[in-house]
Amino acid sequence: MEKKGDLLNQLALISDLIENLNADIKSNTIIFEVSKVEFERVLEVIEKKYNRRGQKVKNSFTISIGKIDVIFNTSNA
Repeated sequence: MEKKGDLLNQLALISDLIENLNADIKSNTIIFEVSKVEFERVLEVIEKKYNRRGQKVKNSFTISIGKIDVIFNTSNA
């Protein structure tokens, strides 16, 4: 299945849904484990959007969307 749509728009939709869940949630964190190639692609999208280049990112980074923390992880294994 082909994946379409802007990554940040999709994350915003997911974050909005989670913020409005009808449940008492203690931690609003989403963790994505991705391949090294996908990690680099997502990091590039985030850096371009927020004009944040030059930060040394190894295997993990976090962005906050509303009240939701989104973590992207990868491993070199």
